[in-house]
Amino acid sequence: MTVLRVLLAVALAGALTAAAAPVVEDAREANAASAGHVAAVDVRDAVVALAASTPAPPGAPAAERTVALTLPRADAATAPAALLVGSAPDTPDAPTTDVAAVRVGGELRTTLLPVDLRVRAADGTLRDDATGLRITHGATLTLRYVLVDRTPTVVVAPAAGATVYTRARHDGAA
Repeated sequence: MTVLRVLLAVALAGALTAAAAPVVEDAREANAASAGHVAAVDVRDAVVALAASTPAPPGAPAAERTVALTLPRADAATAPAALLVGSAPDTPDAPTTDVAAVRVGGELRTTLLPVDLRVRAADGTLRDDATGLRITHGATLTLRYVLVDRTPTVVVAPAAGATVYTRARHDGAA
């Protein structure tokens, strides 16, 4: 009789675990999406604040913001997440706008940015419009509002923690 009770308890525990697994995964994704959304809003707010000023011509001092972003590491309570700044796969890109997008699981949530963004590489070169930044844990970004080819543009220079990618090479993984 004791063996039967043990087997029944094990079966019941397995059934409860199987029933709870989708809820736990949904909570993990919700935690990651929330943190990603906060980071995307931080980028958007900095870009909007810069866009309220006058863009600087090449070589002149420009309005500047530094943004420290944090995404939690994936663990039992949080799913993997990535913040894409500048361009994102399968997202329309106009010459005067860009996006901050959060990828959690297979879902991509975008936040439209009101001006064009361009990435300044570590060597100082300005990358093309299909280039973006991918942040998976934390990063510090310096944003400057300048004129690039007579177009008001926010130039983003990653100080730490961001990976540069081009839309054509982006693998879409979080």
